[in-house]
Amino acid sequence: MAAVINVTDGSQAIIAIGNSSVTGSIGGAGSLEIPFVQDITVNASTGVTRYKVLDSSSEKAFTTPSTNQITLNCLVDEATFFGNAGGTANKVTNDGLFGVSNDKTLLYFEVSFNGNTGGTSKTISGQGYLSGLAPSVSMDQAVWITPVTIEVDGDLTAGTV
Repeated sequence: MAAVINVTDGSQAIIAIGNSSVTGSIGGAGSLEIPFVQDITVNASTGVTRYKVLDSSSEKAFTTPSTNQITLNCLVDEATFFGNAGGTANKVTNDGLFGVSNDKTLLYFEVSFNGNTGGTSKTISGQGYLSGLAPSVSMDQAVWITPVTIEVDGDLTAGTV
């Protein structure tokens, strides 16, 4: 039987971002692991174009380049959202999510499906641009929460951490 990835058994989904493949990897020097993630979606969507021909009653299709995204919702942590200006080698840590989005900085990311388990946790990584920040708060939701989207530039890569 296949092993189901369960994030309630003490492990967790993790996303790390940075301005290089090293600082954008889980456990990498200076990586920014986004805290307080509520949910995360990895969207690897192959594009499809459909067309019709006169000699068939069904549509035909061919694939086009993929449109990939990473989307998540997280509680707004001041240092993560606005940066800590700590002088690290990771521009993402220094500038925060808002600064990276505002500056249109290319970032690198790695998503772990079940934590950092010493070479056995499956990951997806790549590079892209941060968008979709929309922090909100209300009387019914007394903490700031924001959606975050990484518009992937290029391919997603499977790995382990």
